[in-house]
Amino acid sequence: MTVLSAATTPALFEATAAVLPDRPAVAMDTTTLTYAELNGEANRLARRLVARGVGPERLVALAMPRSIEFVIAILAVHKAGAAYVPVDPDYPEERKRHMLDDTAAQVLLCLPGQDVPGAAVVLSVEREPGLSAPNLDDQDRLGPLRPDHPAYVIYTSGSTGKPKGVLVTHRGIPNLADDYVRRQKLVPDSRLLAFASPSFDAAVAEFWPIWQAGGCLVLASAPDLVPGEPLGRLVREQGITHVTLPPSALAPLEESGGLPAGLTLLVAGEACPAPVAKRWAMDRVMINAYGPTEVTVAVTASEPLTGEDTPPIGRPITGVRTYVLDELLRPVPDGDVGELYTMGPGLARGYLRRPAATAERFLPDPFGEPGGRMYRTGDRVRTRPDGQFVFVGRVDDQLKVRGHRIEPGEVESALLAVDGVAQAVVTAHDNRLVAYVVGTGGARVTADELLPPLRERMPSYLVPDVVVSLPKLPVSPNGKVDRTALPTPEEESAERAASGRAPSTPTEILLAELFADVLGVGSVGVEDSFFEIGGHSLLATRVVSRIRESLKIRLRVQAFFDAPTVAQLAKVLDGALT
Repeated sequence: MTVLSAATTPALFEATAAVLPDRPAVAMDTTTLTYAELNGEANRLARRLVARGVGPERLVALAMPRSIEFVIAILAVHKAGAAYVPVDPDYPEERKRHMLDDTAAQVLLCLPGQDVPGAAVVLSVEREPGLSAPNLDDQDRLGPLRPDHPAYVIYTSGSTGKPKGVLVTHRGIPNLADDYVRRQKLVPDSRLLAFASPSFDAAVAEFWPIWQAGGCLVLASAPDLVPGEPLGRLVREQGITHVTLPPSALAPLEESGGLPAGLTLLVAGEACPAPVAKRWAMDRVMINAYGPTEVTVAVTASEPLTGEDTPPIGRPITGVRTYVLDELLRPVPDGDVGELYTMGPGLARGYLRRPAATAERFLPDPFGEPGGRMYRTGDRVRTRPDGQFVFVGRVDDQLKVRGHRIEPGEVESALLAVDGVAQAVVTAHDNRLVAYVVGTGGARVTADELLPPLRERMPSYLVPDVVVSLPKLPVSPNGKVDRTALPTPEEESAERAASGRAPSTPTEILLAELFADVLGVGSVGVEDSFFEIGGHSLLATRVVSRIRESLKIRLRVQAFFDAPTVAQLAKVLDGALT
């Protein structure tokens, strides 16, 4: 397909629909919509939105799970000229209320019968098969739609304790789509799996490139996307040719049969370890991409990886320029480490209603045209002789855990709001989010006391995987917390296991050894919850796979979530074996 360099997303999609109207555009379970059908559904909803006063510079909230209706809603909001704000229905009520209040969304779209408290105007998204509707133009909208109008708002973790919305325009999407189509060799026969949560900007890089190429976007429900046996089976059964995954999702797939050879695998969201690249690049096209939300998903992407020792994050994608600068904004010599700055059409307007935060991260570009801006990524890189970047680390405390960008300050603020917590520090260890807490008067604070209030306020990826209670935090001579002196979660787990009941049955002994091995700790107490001593959903799939292999029993992942201790799970397994 031909790239429209100064196009809006409706123009991109409508161009494909005009050429390939009968090709499948989106599929989920047994339902498939062609480009003509999807275009017509979105046009009908867009006209309903315009009648409600929705147009350019307006925001519409989407409180829907991953579904064909969600895809229709995205297209409809853009066709009406507005920007969408994904609000995950599974988020805690406090989080959803904050997002709705912060955006002041004019309309909220949801599924029929869905209850969404706190929204001003609610419209349900219902399909009307067989009916057609013409495309909207600027005469149908409340005003002309231009590339510099907002396209979406994605919320990221905020260092002040509240998430902040990144306001992104249409302008960078055609560049992203064009680059990804060529880089991943997407064609009309391609089938791309939508793995990313709709609440994260990675979904943008799944939708628009495959539609630019005229291929099919494949959706699936959350249980089918769990890394491991469910995801591997889905990829094979649905004939997936392209998928984007965080590197941490690949280990569970390794233990459950892997992914088909010949697949195009794009990894993103977190650093890709060398052993992962070496294993998965052998018989498939593997590409490493990098980019923050503030620059329309991606800044750089690699050539197909070859399994070398340090996987690069690549060169700038289409239309993007980058600088590697020192603390005085001076270019560093090639090979030296500096901070990565980026600019180009994908640059966001900034943070919604946060001019101070915007001014801090979006700086005047001293090397480009007058009036230009550049974004300070906070990531340290070095340039290789071949021009590709290698990620080195952060210049601040921001964390990346299982593909999620986390500001420790937001989690620490939530921890300090819990009764009985006097001090809190949040770090990452072995791809786990770890909270170190000091109780009032030095009292011990348990995960059972701490985590339930956090789950009521924050999405699951911001809830610590491990809680380590300390009588006091270690400090350096200047009085600041000495993060290097914090004990490891493994040390805490070993101490807790030593004080608890030892495994006493063959099943308990097997499970305790298996838990410890997967978590990378010395020992595990039989009453310790897997998810409170460092476990998370990706590691859970590895445990389930190992249980299936060792005991030759088919255990559902959900059963493990319902019985997360050695003692509880042993009873479940013993009952199934009798």
